[in-house]
Amino acid sequence: MPHRQSRILCFGGLHYDEKIRCEADTILNESNPASRTQAPGGVALNVARTLAALGNTVGLSSRVGADREGVELLDYLTRLGITAVSIQTDNTHATARYTAVLDHTSNLILGLADMSIYDDFRPAHWQQGRQEIKHWDYWCVDTNLPTDTLHYLASEKAAQLLFAVVTSPAKAHRLREVLPTLDAIFVNRAEAGILVNSNTGAPQTIEEQARALCDLGALRAIVTAGADGAAWACPDNFGHIDCPTINPQSVSGAGDVLAGTTMAALLSGETLEQALTYGTCAATLSTLSDMNDPQLSWSMIKDNLVHNDA
Repeated sequence: MPHRQSRILCFGGLHYDEKIRCEADTILNESNPASRTQAPGGVALNVARTLAALGNTVGLSSRVGADREGVELLDYLTRLGITAVSIQTDNTHATARYTAVLDHTSNLILGLADMSIYDDFRPAHWQQGRQEIKHWDYWCVDTNLPTDTLHYLASEKAAQLLFAVVTSPAKAHRLREVLPTLDAIFVNRAEAGILVNSNTGAPQTIEEQARALCDLGALRAIVTAGADGAAWACPDNFGHIDCPTINPQSVSGAGDVLAGTTMAALLSGETLEQALTYGTCAATLSTLSDMNDPQLSWSMIKDNLVHNDA
């Protein structure tokens, strides 16, 4: 199993994830009984939390509001042992929040993203604190960052490896021009379609999408498709990893767990295929709990792989 520790800095989402679950069949345009929970989330935080759980030294750079939620999130990073790096406090915007409205079987009905605070996360912020981010060995960005900020970080990566995780189809286009600088990109099927369709004529399978992303310059590409598993590609090979059949409690954040675990395994010297096998297993484990903060370890992943192979 992977064991090498790496120093990774994540840039992007640090906010609250709220889940509103309908207790019975959803009736549109009517009042529906529901339950509500919330927990710290955001793609960058979810990836950072996964990397830290697997033994890596992790930092996070983001923006929060000058409000109670912002203070709570910074305290949460401290409790996790994640270093806060150049985190801005915004006096005009509230801390970001993502609200997922789920049906009674935990499938997403509607997602509501209040992410305007990230629109002011401009390159000048890191130009002033450039040395604070340059001493990290690896960087991971999510597409909550504005396009010009993604371009700036891609141009500054130098010896750092640069990973990218797309947060939604609406923001996938922000990575199109920096694909040749990415050492790995993590997308779902819909997000991949946004990035490749304008150039390749809409590949139909996730394997074709992963290969198309490599053709557009990414060194490695991972395309996820929920219960249909995930595809991977690099310049000289490609493949598919199946997803075990399960009854998920919640799929929220599973793609981020997959990304963080796959990154950790890659940085420990695993092949992309083996790393994604670990990532898919970890993502599956994360769906068995309704918590945004699943407990995870290499031993848990190994034990689950052995069980699935038996």
